[in-house]
Amino acid sequence: MKHINKLSTKSYFIDRTGKLSASFMFYQMQDIAWEHANVLGFGFDKLRKEQQFWVLSRLLVKINRRPRWAENFTLETWSRGTDGFYGYRDFNFVDDNNTIIAQATSSWLVLDTATKRIIRLSEFTDFPKYEESVFGENAGKVKAPQSEAELQFTPVLYNEIDINQHFNTGRYIERIIDSYDFEFHARNELVEYEINFLKEGMPNDKLAVKKQFIDTTNHLCSVVRETDAVELIRARLVWNGKKIQKNKKSKS
Repeated sequence: MKHINKLSTKSYFIDRTGKLSASFMFYQMQDIAWEHANVLGFGFDKLRKEQQFWVLSRLLVKINRRPRWAENFTLETWSRGTDGFYGYRDFNFVDDNNTIIAQATSSWLVLDTATKRIIRLSEFTDFPKYEESVFGENAGKVKAPQSEAELQFTPVLYNEIDINQHFNTGRYIERIIDSYDFEFHARNELVEYEINFLKEGMPNDKLAVKKQFIDTTNHLCSVVRETDAVELIRARLVWNGKKIQKNKKSKS
């Protein structure tokens, strides 16, 4: 069964190009996932009573285009079931012409609050399953970036911590995107990203973004913690060059 939300691109969801930002696309997926989990009886409050919580482990997003400011669109999600440990969830962003403009697949784990032990989802009765798969595969393993560049560590900020008292998963995306300068964003647009969430960031951490440019289109990134040099996430990003319109010179 699919769960569907009718949404609109609010002014506070857009980036400087007037389109829904990549991070707010993620937040909307995160929000509808929590909402649907509640409907299915596996939501935040239910798991908290059992001293358990959901964590996002892997995510693959492919973007044909991002909704424009004030544009209406539909976000739909569904559970693809479990292999025992991972719970799989897919997403479609659909515009008013019934065209799919972005898709994603995600892999989730349930952890014990005290021990951080992974809970087998086979222990959950009636875990939902819907056969449709947006890509025909799950998000994969991302390689670690290789770089000798000096890392610039900055403290975790108050608004980057979520209700579980960990670094918010969406904030990792923001940190990575913000690590590219204005000129790069003026010339390039993010069309695909794949993320592995590996470790939990904490309030007292200092973090830095490490990058490797495979070529002009494909980049590998990670968010690194200063105290132990551990990678908290790894990300594979695909960028497309924007068409830059040149001003035509008027004839004298």
